[in-house]
Amino acid sequence: RLAYLSLDDNLAGRFDQDRALQNASSAIADHRVLGIVGPWNSSIASLLLPIAGHDDLVMISPSATADCLTARPKACLQGATAPAVATNFFRIAARNTVAARTAADFAVDKLGIGRFAVLRDRTGYGRDLSNAFKSEFAALGAQAVFSGSFSDTDPSYAPLLRQAQAAGAEALFVGGLSDLGACRVRGAMSGIFPDDAYFISGDGILDPTCITDAGQKADEHLIATVSAREPQSVPAGLKGLVRGKIYDAYNSAAYDCAQILIAAIDHAIQVNNGKIPTREQVLRAVAATTDFNGITGTYTFDANGDAVRPAVSFYYVRDGAWTFWQNAPVSTAR
Repeated sequence: RLAYLSLDDNLAGRFDQDRALQNASSAIADHRVLGIVGPWNSSIASLLLPIAGHDDLVMISPSATADCLTARPKACLQGATAPAVATNFFRIAARNTVAARTAADFAVDKLGIGRFAVLRDRTGYGRDLSNAFKSEFAALGAQAVFSGSFSDTDPSYAPLLRQAQAAGAEALFVGGLSDLGACRVRGAMSGIFPDDAYFISGDGILDPTCITDAGQKADEHLIATVSAREPQSVPAGLKGLVRGKIYDAYNSAAYDCAQILIAAIDHAIQVNNGKIPTREQVLRAVAATTDFNGITGTYTFDANGDAVRPAVSFYYVRDGAWTFWQNAPVSTAR
């Protein structure tokens, strides 16, 4: 009988590396465990991939988006050299750079914006997003008229924003995290940019902190690009699901990841003549996933573990809460 084991990497409301390691060690030691839906975020994924990889334990993540997790070599992995680690990590979420390029396509094709200021915080996440956005924006014939960086310790963001506005920017793309001041930049746009000026960022702002920091500028022109897709229809068994306040955008994606894993286990059982399969057999079955029809999309994995047509959508703030706006066209999520 197939069963579900819940392991929570949270401690006091935050992801905890020690607890994640304990959970991973527990799962690896229990050979009844044939696969993992997760990890939830990229930092935990970079910690666990080497450990699970050496035991052929497959991971399918709905929400870990760092590019390096599926790059070769995997330079961000902690505690192991990348060449020694098997490709045991898969995801349906778009990589950060894919999400940023999709945001650029959306800004030009759907919003009609031709001039952006591109700002970033001090993180690698912010750097990757801003660089990918600028590259795609330029390829579309638009202009990044101003580039700059900010710190959560800056006493004021007004001087930076005035420079951006003077350079002719119509809107802002910000690569950064709400914990490091990204949405305080949004709040500081008041009186410098028009009320209808867009502020676009990644999923690093999809939390209540951003709404608080943006203040009066937490509105429908504050956009988060999310590496998940909202389903057109929800199975009856999921309609009563209580959605989390922060990461609910990825709930449906997690359901699809679980369904992909279940289908792979079923296939591996058949290959193994009805017997319980090995982890390696399940891993191979996941890697061979082709045109899996989930509630958020149709998924095939490439040789690196990325979805060929990954999920991307856009959220904005309405009535003081993050609200789904629209899914990105699949063709732009490349």
